[in-house]
This record gives sequence, C-alpha cells and structure tokens, in this order.
Amino acid sequence: MTRFWRKIHNHLHFLVVLSALLVVMTYPTIVHVFNTEIFWLPIDSGDIWIEFWSAWYGKQILAGKANYLFTDLLFYPQGLSLAYHVFNLGHLLVFVAFQAILPASNAYNLAYLFIIVSTTLTAYIYMHYIFKDKWTALFGAVVVGFSGYVAGRPMHPNSTFLMTLPLSCYFLHRGFAEMRWRFIALSGLLVGATAFIGPYIFVCLLLTVGAYFVYFATRRWKDRRFWLMVIALIVFVGFSGLLRALPMLSDETDLGGILDKTSGRETENDLLQFFINYENPFFNRLITNRITSSIVLLPDPGRWNTSYLGYIPLLLIGLGLIRKIHRRRMFPWLLLLIPFFLLRLGSVLTINGQVFDSVVLPKYALDRLVPVVFEAFYSTDHFQIGLLLPLAVLSCYGLLVFLDSFPMRRRGGIVLLLIALLAAEYYRSPPGGRIVLEEELAYLDWLAEESAEPVRLINLPMNRGSSKTYIFHQTIGGFPQVEGLATRTPPSAYDYIKANPVLNTWHRRESLICTEANRDDYLAAITQLRDDGFSHVILHYSLLEPDTIEGSFLGLEPAYEDEFVAIYRPATLQKACQ
Repeated sequence: MTRFWRKIHNHLHFLVVLSALLVVMTYPTIVHVFNTEIFWLPIDSGDIWIEFWSAWYGKQILAGKANYLFTDLLFYPQGLSLAYHVFNLGHLLVFVAFQAILPASNAYNLAYLFIIVSTTLTAYIYMHYIFKDKWTALFGAVVVGFSGYVAGRPMHPNSTFLMTLPLSCYFLHRGFAEMRWRFIALSGLLVGATAFIGPYIFVCLLLTVGAYFVYFATRRWKDRRFWLMVIALIVFVGFSGLLRALPMLSDETDLGGILDKTSGRETENDLLQFFINYENPFFNRLITNRITSSIVLLPDPGRWNTSYLGYIPLLLIGLGLIRKIHRRRMFPWLLLLIPFFLLRLGSVLTINGQVFDSVVLPKYALDRLVPVVFEAFYSTDHFQIGLLLPLAVLSCYGLLVFLDSFPMRRRGGIVLLLIALLAAEYYRSPPGGRIVLEEELAYLDWLAEESAEPVRLINLPMNRGSSKTYIFHQTIGGFPQVEGLATRTPPSAYDYIKANPVLNTWHRRESLICTEANRDDYLAAITQLRDDGFSHVILHYSLLEPDTIEGSFLGLEPAYEDEFVAIYRPATLQKACQ
C-alpha cells in the first residue's frame, strides 16, 4: 500500500489539474450531476436521444429481452435492421451502471465527464511512457482530453469515447519496441473491441495502427519475431473486431442505401476551423467585430466547430521543428498527423466558406477507392480522432525544447501556465443545456393507464429530427411506433409508411382530410392501420411547423390533449370519414 500511495502521490499533479479543468471546461455540467431535481443535459441536441435509446435498448439486449440485430419497436410493424446501428458498448455499460444510482439525466452527465477523464488518463499514460516526464505527459494529455472534439461533443459518445485509442497505441508501441507478445495481444484486442464503440474511432485507429506498422517495419523488417507479432496482431484484431463486422457483412440491407453519398459535399471541412474556435467567447467577439465579420465568415449556426488545434500546440510544434534536438523523433509523428489533417479537409478544399473545386484532396480518391469506409465520413471533423494523438506528441516535443530554457525547479510552474493558456484557448461557452419538464411526458402516463390493449403509436410530424424526440419518449414508455431512427437508417425502412396513403401523406408533411373523392382509399388506409394494431395518433405541438399536417385533424375531438400533444384514436378518424 505504501508503494501504491507513493505512485499516486507522484501523479497527484495530474489528478488536481484534471479535476480543476473538468469543472471549469464543462461547467455547469458538474453541478447537474448532483442536482436530481430537474432533467438537465449539457447541450440541446437531438442526437443525445439516440444515445438514450441505444443504452435503453442495449440494456434489454444484455438482459436477453431484445434482439441485437433487429427490432420492431421502431418502424412497426415492418421493423428495422440494427446491423449498422452503433451500440457504443463502452458508453452503454458506463451509462447503465451510473443509472443504477442516479436518474437518467444525471447518469448521462456523469458518463460525459467519464469520457473526458478516461480519454485524458489514457493519453497521460501513453505520454508518460514516451517522454518519461510527468509534466510533459500532463500537457500532452490535456491537448487530447480537453480538445474541442472530446470535451465539446457531449451528444456524440460514439465518436468521443476515445480511451481505447491512446491505450491500444501504448500497448502496440511497447509491444513492437520491447518485442513483448503480451502487449501485442492487448493492443489487438483493444483495437478490435473499438468496433463495438464507434465506426469513426475504429477506422481512425486502424489507420493509426497501419502507420505504426509501417514505422516499425522499416526498422525491424529483417526480424522474424516482428512479422510473427504482426500476424498475431491481425489475428487478435480480427477475432474481436469480426464479432461486430459479421452482422453487417451478412445483413441483406442494401449497403449503398445507408451510406451518405456526399463526396465533395461534406460538412465541417473548412480549413479555418483548424485555427478559429468559434465557440470561444474571445474568438466569437473577434469574428463578430464590425471589421473582421466582413472578412471571416461565421459557420452554419446549426453546426459546431470541434476541429480547433490551438495556437500554443502549433507554436510548440514549430519550435520543436526549428531546433534539431528532437526533429528526428518528431518526423514520424508529423507523417501520421498530415494524412488526418488532409482527410479532415474533405474531398475539395474549402477556405472561409469558399469552395475551391479545382483543388482535389486525398479523400476524393479514397471515396472512390473504398466508398464503404470513407463516404461514411460525412462530417469530416471525425478525422480529428486520428489527428489528436500526433498533435499532442508533437507539441510535447516542442514543450521539451521550450523547457530547456528554464531551471528544472520552474518547469512545473511553466507547464501549468501553458495549460492555463491552452484551456483559455480551448474553452467553449456553455451551450445552454436542455431541460425536459415532467409535463412534456405526462401523455405517456395517460397512454399507460388509458388502454388495456397494446399501445402502438403514430407520432406526428414525421421526420428525422422529430424522430429523435420520439425514440427518447420510447425509452420511458416502451411503446412501438411507426417511424424511428437508427445510426444508419436504410430507405427500405419506410416501405410500410410509403405504401399506406395516409401515412405517406403525413410523411410528406402534408395535411389530409377525408373527401368524397378519396373516401375509399382513406378508409382503407385507416382500416389497415387499425388491423395492424396502431392504437393512437399523437400530434406533437412543439414540433409542428406552420401549414403542415395539423389540418388533418380539424374538427376532431382528441382523446387526450395538453399544451404539448393532442392524441387521436384511428377509430375517430375512421368515424369522421364515414
């Protein structure tokens, strides 16, 4: 125990700095971890509801109550293949575990903080192995763990649950450098297991592992043990990764139908996003200035920037490259950084909102060479996953050069000052959060109590954005519904909706009333819905747009109504038509 506490004491600086940054950089999330009086989430984004649904359904899978590859709770009665849906196993287990002691929103907030802590910790472990210096390792870990991509995406744990990346690279580095089989096995298992966390992390990790292989192959290509280790690595990656890949390979869904065909039309691919933190109060005030606003364009307000690199890391990298002392060690990491830098820019160059179609970038060719992998990177900022580690290592080499100018006793203070400046650069204004009122969900209680027969819902309006809200409501009520949403929803999932004239009209966001001309088709469509078990049609007032489907219910008496929803029975629609 004495030895253990001595080790903890040696890294106490990491725990103190991590705790302080966690509070400041994510505030007020830490407050709402412990505030169980309200349902509060760190950002108002519908993508969070996908994570709630995945954890809810994943818990049922683990309990043996649900099918891992298919569900009819969404797109009822046709159902939906889940072969391509991302069940982030790491986040699922953490989120579900926290829900054992906390309400759902508090558990989600704590899981968000856990992602930052675990990513920063694993980066620190790897940096400490590379540099053998706790202060240098601390700086590099902060570059990774508190970057905008990790700390600024609380709604996307399938992209930010990065702990397996630095940890698997740590084991791989030690395995090849020290020729130790155990580390190769651990690295391979972690790389393969990353397929159960998120596809973007998995792809970026595979590319990183490929770069490690090339680097060590140039040094050990004559060593027979090295090639045996490479074979073992492939076996371990395949063993754990194929368990996730096989369901996708055997799924009958048209793969082309679920991929985003967006080559040349990607988002988050502006070069300026590397150098301007739009969410930072200082940068925001600067670019909204009367003079600079005519020069620098604001991003699409519906998006966010998570690709900011930071001027302190860039200056340190420049300093490291100028001096020869560490330049040779920096070169391989620079070769790892550059491909991810270029991939992040998309298929064609975009600067300050202006697209240069004549400047074709590597992703354009990769989209055509391996479309299954690279066309799925619609938001190209996901390549930031692979960029963070080399960025941190390179900046640490520059930090070593910078610290050489100071006495040893002052180095800790200098690093803390640089971390404070880096935190000021990376800081993002609180997005405002999302509060869910109990009154918004009152209709679910009414549905549970109102009918003895099975409840199956048609939620209106129909669209991808609204469906994110509906799947969250499903995690509370558990009721099957006619529409839904998965990580990759194939167009064929809408076959049932499009085949029914009433649903198809509502899906087009148009009103439909029964007239003499359409009476037979209308009644046949409603009868089909009743025969297939649909019990209620729910009109969500807060999601309606002017002049859309609300006219379909003019003059009809709802079975239930509050300020948020109106609920109609299909029998009411049928009776009104007759």
